[in-house]
Amino acid sequence: MSSSTMNAGSMSNHFGLFLPTILSQSNDEQLSNWLEPTFGGKIIGCYAQTELGHGSNVRGLLTIAEFDKTTQEFVLNTPTLPSIKWWPGTLGKAATHAIVYAQLILDGKEHGVQAFLMQIRDENHRPLPGIEVGDLGPKMGDHANDTGFLRLENVRIPREMMLAKNQEVTPEGKFISRTSSGNSKSHYSTMMLARASFIMMAGAYLARAVTIAMRYSCVRRQGFEDTASTSFRAPEKQIIDYQVQRYRVFKQLAIAYAFKFSSQWLSNRQAAKKGGDEKDALQDLKEIAATGAGLKGLCTYMTWEGIEDCRKCCGGNGYLMVSGLAPLSQDYVWQITAEGDYILMILQLAKFLLSTYQDAVKGVPVSEQCDYLADIAKPNFNSEALRPPAAKSFRDFLDLGVLLSWYKYRALVTLVDVAAQYTGKLSEGVPKDVAFNECALAGTHAVRAHCFYFLLRNFIQAIKAVADKPVQVVLTQVATLFGLCLMIDENWGGCLSRADLSMVKQANAHILDVLRPNAIALVDAFDIPDRVLGTALGNADGNVYEALYESVKKAPLNQVDPYVGYDQMQKYLDLDILKKRSKL
Repeated sequence: MSSSTMNAGSMSNHFGLFLPTILSQSNDEQLSNWLEPTFGGKIIGCYAQTELGHGSNVRGLLTIAEFDKTTQEFVLNTPTLPSIKWWPGTLGKAATHAIVYAQLILDGKEHGVQAFLMQIRDENHRPLPGIEVGDLGPKMGDHANDTGFLRLENVRIPREMMLAKNQEVTPEGKFISRTSSGNSKSHYSTMMLARASFIMMAGAYLARAVTIAMRYSCVRRQGFEDTASTSFRAPEKQIIDYQVQRYRVFKQLAIAYAFKFSSQWLSNRQAAKKGGDEKDALQDLKEIAATGAGLKGLCTYMTWEGIEDCRKCCGGNGYLMVSGLAPLSQDYVWQITAEGDYILMILQLAKFLLSTYQDAVKGVPVSEQCDYLADIAKPNFNSEALRPPAAKSFRDFLDLGVLLSWYKYRALVTLVDVAAQYTGKLSEGVPKDVAFNECALAGTHAVRAHCFYFLLRNFIQAIKAVADKPVQVVLTQVATLFGLCLMIDENWGGCLSRADLSMVKQANAHILDVLRPNAIALVDAFDIPDRVLGTALGNADGNVYEALYESVKKAPLNQVDPYVGYDQMQKYLDLDILKKRSKL
């Protein structure tokens, strides 16, 4: 099955968040009771964390869970309007159960945010006592996902319904944690899974848009090949052969491939870190979770921009809903904000990068994601000494090793600059939070440089694992294009010289020509069925005009003639003129 069909519709939260949370945070007894009905769809669950008044600041959630030792039950309340659960997918109409995140309070003492499994609807699919639940109403897009709200008033659930893999409340009302880090490891695991899923979907959605735009660009013709010809029957050019069109579409193709490979890396890395030493695993999870946060923010925003540009590349027909691109853009855009606005996700990674920089200066070994900081603690460290050698011709920039060295250097100097600004403010006595806020814009630039280095490096590593040599050659060309496009569009003026940038543009034009023969093969490799594309512009058979004509015959307004309401317009028309049938 194509990855483009995954995580879509009302069941996305059930399989994407509810089930993984059951798997990662339940003890053995809870798994034996809940896993089979959850996996088999006998219950339908949602992930109720976000509140009307709280999104990214999970620690500030206002939903309350108190323990009644007399009845051995937790009593859950959303005591204020801002505490109402708000935005969970599947909650609006489909869910029978919810994992509710709430502040645990025992004998007046706070024990942080914990996860509770509760049934919210009965056998007739009606809300249980004390529960008010419903849909949030019309949205910009993604109408198949019933995002909802949940209000709780003295809702009681058994003590055993608190997810208890890492902590539990005893019958006597005592809180017991079974890990030195409390619930942190499972929290990072859940967030990593969600972020890897968002990055995977970014690649999948962008692949859909690129497939439509690429196929349409290879079918659509505009402008004469021989401008000297005076006949309207003269051959016209495929629009993919206009350099700007080719650049726009192939750029999004390269980005889609890069996102797919990095999402695979994150998923594989997360799976590899299960078990092992708890302290080391938690530290690695923190690093990957931070990188995942920045990538989630950056990839979702770039995907939405990319889908929109693919739509614009299809001209007026891209504006039609049957293009498959107009609804795709609207259905995807919510993912930029999900789990927190994309800037908040990027700033999470900025904080981690600054912390890593400060550790690296002290000689603490750096993680794989920040290997460009490896030499920063050496005496007389000078970032300029690490600048890659000057290029001699544009062909130097066709070498992935050269491109990666430049991306590594840019990630280094961009972080060094913002770290100098940040530490300077700290030395002046500025509080940490204030200092970070005053450097936040520069921090977002450092995150972009870090993430683009991360994406290119993972792309290159994935290519090395490809056994098929001809495929490896083409993917190398795609990765090269990815690196060149971002050099052109990401304001590398302070890093590359004018001469270097000129050679980058030459290399970019060259690689676009090299990739042109593989345009259709590269989008066909995404293996997205026509039924998933939902388009009249980019089906595999290439019959664009036939599909467009068939679509208009099925349009709702064309099913009734004259149109509904014509009787109101008719009284203003001069019917005598109309009876002349165009005769003077």
